Amino acid sequence: MPKNSDVIAIVTVHGTGDTAKGPDGEKWFQRGSAFSERLKRDLAAQGIESEIVPHLWSGANSAWERERGADRLAALIRRLRGRYAGIHIIGHSHGGNVANDAAVLLKWGLRRHEAHERFDSLITVGTPFFDVRTGWIQAAAGIVFLVIAWGSAIAFPITALFSLYSILTGSPQERSAMLVLWLLYIAVIGPSVLFMLNLSRQGIRRILRPRRGGRTKTQIFSIWHDNDEAISFLERVQELPVEAFPRGSLFRGSRGAAISLGVLSVIAIALLNPLAYAFHWADVLNFEASAVENSPISNVVALTFLGLLFAPAVFIGFYAIYRFVIGGAQEVGARGSLNRFVAGVLRGIAYGRDGDQVLCNVSPQSHTHETQEHKITGECAARMQVGAHDAAGKLIDKYRWALFSVGGDSSASLTSLTTDAMTWDSLIHTTYFDQPEVADTIAAYIVAKVKRQAFSAPPAAPVSPPPTAPAPPQGDVQAA
Repeated sequence: MPKNSDVIAIVTVHGTGDTAKGPDGEKWFQRGSAFSERLKRDLAAQGIESEIVPHLWSGANSAWERERGADRLAALIRRLRGRYAGIHIIGHSHGGNVANDAAVLLKWGLRRHEAHERFDSLITVGTPFFDVRTGWIQAAAGIVFLVIAWGSAIAFPITALFSLYSILTGSPQERSAMLVLWLLYIAVIGPSVLFMLNLSRQGIRRILRPRRGGRTKTQIFSIWHDNDEAISFLERVQELPVEAFPRGSLFRGSRGAAISLGVLSVIAIALLNPLAYAFHWADVLNFEASAVENSPISNVVALTFLGLLFAPAVFIGFYAIYRFVIGGAQEVGARGSLNRFVAGVLRGIAYGRDGDQVLCNVSPQSHTHETQEHKITGECAARMQVGAHDAAGKLIDKYRWALFSVGGDSSASLTSLTTDAMTWDSLIHTTYFDQPEVADTIAAYIVAKVKRQAFSAPPAAPVSPPPTAPAPPQGDVQAA
């Protein structure tokens, strides 16, 4: 990629499901789209030349894919640094989470001088930010594992070199066999050390990720609509009181199992006495005299009667033990954990949790950096709301017969509904970049950043005061 020190790079990061095969096209994040062209025109009007650099990732609702997307985005930014006058990132939906994680990887806001930062600004649009929960046990284990991994990485080459020296200076008879063992050691331990280092790096990154209000000196510019479906839905999932096992349910649920256990115990005791006599086990039950003095039939009857006599006590004993001891222990000790597990599974499906990250605290604000919020209001917000309502009405009209009529193919219609472009057009969440005000607001923010940096840079010669950056359009997008 050629160096162009007079042009800034606008790195665009798409959201979930908004994928494309290449960097050029009609989608908002591609080169040549209506949004990207308007953004470039707004910047050019202020004397800033820009180039759109799309970052394409899988777009899956998956924490693992978002993490991979962040790794690749961080690598892209490292390659772009120094080739452009500045780097500005725009992330939509979960693309904002990808960009936020890349900022953490690049230690954005933690460097001593602003000129040393890897990029200049991060703008998110309709992003539901996630936090990552780590307990103190996980943090301690992660730090210890990091120390062990680096200790292994230091010990491995030292051991390999000393072993090779010993082989080369040893007897020629043993040299071939020892060399094979040495190569086997390199082939097995070497990749294992690299794997441990990679895992320890990922773990320590989550443990030591910065927190909002901490040492970071940078801000994320977050644009969102108050009725954004993605943010609202995930916030409601987070607040939903999921209680799959209500109070007393496990204790009440133990009743059936307690009855079954008691019945099986009674049956076993009732059959045990006759079987003991039939198979000459009477001595175990201390009925030898009775077996000698009485007939076999009377012995069976006596033993059966004895089993029936103790059956109620056996039943009550097993029932009480299971109901009150086991059932009570489940109610007191396990109900909370089970409810948290079920709630975690349901929220994990919505959050795209498919790995070892515990995602929580959905918010339109970043959890790692200070956030300058801009909530869309006024005529632009009303237009987005009306547009989504009208598109939703057309979508329902299109599938009304198939979904609500007797004999309609509802399964095929539901499948088609999930992939129909009209479904995406009926959401406020997907129509941000159709609004010219959004492009104008992003352009104004980037212009202010570029000119502030130009003013703060040490000049080679006396310069005039910096021009005032244009303010965001009033009445459509305002600071929250």
